[in-house]
Amino acid sequence: MSYPNPAAALNGVQCGNVCSKCNRSIRTGDKAVVYATYYDADGWVVRRVWCDDCGSTTIGLPTDGADEVVVEAVYWSGRLVGVKTVDRSRP
Repeated sequence: MSYPNPAAALNGVQCGNVCSKCNRSIRTGDKAVVYATYYDADGWVVRRVWCDDCGSTTIGLPTDGADEVVVEAVYWSGRLVGVKTVDRSRP
C-alpha cells in the first residue's frame, strides 16, 4: 500500500507550540522536529513536536504495522511550513 507523501501532507498542518520534551515554547520562525504516524482513517497525525534542541532525527525501533515519520519544519503562526522528511519507517 502506498501512503501519501508525509512532507506534503503535513505542510500547513496546525500543531502545538510547546516542546514535548523540555516544555520550551516554540515561536514563529523557529525550526521544529515533528513525529507523526499514518492512520488509514485520519491520514498523517502529528504525535509529538519538539524544539530544534530536543528533537530526534531518527525513528529508532519502528512500531509494528505503523508508518512513522520524523520531519523538520518551520513553525509559523501555529502551522508547520517548509516541511522536509528526515526519517521514515517505510519507504
